[in-house]
Amino acid sequence: MKSLYIVILSILLSSAAFAQNGENTKHTITRDAGFFSTTYTIDGQDATADDVEATLSEVPDAQSKWGTANTMHYVALGLGFAGGFLIGYKAMEGAGQGETDYKIGLAAGIGIVLVAVILDKVSSAKKNGAIELYNSENGKRKSFDDSEDQYEDDEDETAFNIQLVPTQGGMGLAFNF
Repeated sequence: MKSLYIVILSILLSSAAFAQNGENTKHTITRDAGFFSTTYTIDGQDATADDVEATLSEVPDAQSKWGTANTMHYVALGLGFAGGFLIGYKAMEGAGQGETDYKIGLAAGIGIVLVAVILDKVSSAKKNGAIELYNSENGKRKSFDDSEDQYEDDEDETAFNIQLVPTQGGMGLAFNF
């Protein structure tokens, strides 16, 4: 009988130990855009852009902003390539043949590259905005305010939180530090 109690207790403890609830985990993402590369950190540890994108999925608005920023970035890369090609092609055409009508193509290429640079800067600002939105919204819980019949945001005041959460096998404790 004593061994039965030990088995039941060990099953209960193991199910409580492995119960995790990812909804209220708080992470802090930082982005440092350098000249040649961008570095990301999640809670002070180096991360890739894919890791950041996966983490941003916890806040749908931040994930949407991130996707828009990525789209703008790739459009800017395409425009930059096209503008650079046009600059090089028209510069070589003008240098080789001595024609004067290459200047219009050269100016158009420079204009396209400038649009690409501006679009990439807007994309970078949107990525920063997505990270700021995630950092401000992550870890907030929705609570129902009976007096106003609406949901309002509550942010935990402490860095430690214990919750009883449902799992596939029953109930468990979720610890958030």
